[in-house]
Order: sequence, then structure tokens, then C-alpha cells
Amino acid sequence: IHRHQLDPVPARRRDVRAVMMMLADRIAPASPLDAIREKLRGYPQLSVADGGDRITVAAQTADGFDVSFDASGDEYTVYMAGWHAHFDPDQIDTALNCFAFGLSDTARLKVNSRGGRDYCWTLEAFEDGEWRTDSTTGQLFFRFWRRKTVRYLRNAVIVSSLESLA
Repeated sequence: IHRHQLDPVPARRRDVRAVMMMLADRIAPASPLDAIREKLRGYPQLSVADGGDRITVAAQTADGFDVSFDASGDEYTVYMAGWHAHFDPDQIDTALNCFAFGLSDTARLKVNSRGGRDYCWTLEAFEDGEWRTDSTTGQLFFRFWRRKTVRYLRNAVIVSSLESLA
């Protein structure tokens, strides 16, 4: 398990910073999960599972991915399909921004599979007219002898004002 010490939404993404701040402009909710619940009320078309300590927004299309925010234990974890990032308790805004980023059209997952099983998820961000790698989460054991396939998944719950998203 790794901890991301850097913001998974780097400052150089200033053109989409407003999109990722959708959750950070809240009025002092009791918890980050309350902030998410409050904001998701504005998206009644979404399929949301609220398990108390974990909220999951289901993929809206076959080429999308689930995005979850987990507040159990002594840290926050954001999941995007098999990709995930851990955040310390003092990184609430960063964790919320990461969650919102996963719902935006400026984020996508590159998913590697072997033998029909996913084993590697790379989070990419659309910056300066191209997709750039942010970070990767992978499984230690996978079917390395099987044929490799790659697919790209993307959500568009939050649509950016960027032109030419490829």
C-alpha cells in the first residue's frame, strides 16, 4: 500500500481547478462524506451507494468507472475502479478534489488486462491537449502469460470547458 504525498490533482491543472473544487467550496460539513452527499444531491441522475463510511458513484456508461470515497479507519481513500489513493486526515480537500476529478471528463483510466482479468490501472489527466499519466495502481500477481489487452475508461459527470478532449 502506498501513500500519495503529492496532490493527485497537480497545480499545473489550473484550467480544470474549478471543476475539482466542486466539493471544496462547502460550508463546514461535519465530514467529507457529508460534503459529498450534499453535492451529489445536485446530480439525481447518478446511481449512488451510501454505505455510511463509503460512498460510491456507479459508472454511468459501459466505458465509465465507479468512483468511491472511503472514510473508514484513520485515513481517506479514493477509489476509481481498481486504482486508489490514500490521504491523511489533514488532506481532506485533496481527497475531495481527487474524488471530483474522477467524475470529470478530464480524468480517464487506462486499464490493462490479461486473460480477461484487470490487473493494472493508470490514472491519466487531460492537460495541454493530451493525456498525461498521473499514477498507477497494480496487482502483484496476475496472469503474465496471458494475452494483454488495454482499454480506456472515462466519466463525464462533471463536464469541463476544455476544448478538444480526445
